[in-house]
Amino acid sequence: MKDNLEIERKDIEVDRDMEIDPDNSFHLRVYLETWFDVIKKFDLIPWEADEKTVDLYAIYNPLEDYLICEYVIKDDAGEEYVTYEPTENEAKLIKEMIAEKIMEEHGKTPEEFVCELEDFDYSLVTQ
Repeated sequence: MKDNLEIERKDIEVDRDMEIDPDNSFHLRVYLETWFDVIKKFDLIPWEADEKTVDLYAIYNPLEDYLICEYVIKDDAGEEYVTYEPTENEAKLIKEMIAEKIMEEHGKTPEEFVCELEDFDYSLVTQ
């Protein structure tokens, strides 16, 4: 992570399993494995590592070039979802890494992949 707390390529890994966000058509929900200090990045109150965990997700609509992130704080009491708007550089990086993972795993662009998951004819988008 940069000194300004901006996420770099070495800080995250895109998970191969992606799904359509249940609340938003054509939005991929992608787990991002974190390799940085989430407490510092998201300005969280420190806690015992065995009491809480933080998971980071990207919600990405490649058809509209829209990306937002959310992190989920989990503990014995439940889950708390917090929206995080990535910086312009972070958003660009995350979109690139998602595209790379989709191409590697499925041989498709993000646009083709999301249309396939939604059972939508991608050629209608490109007209």
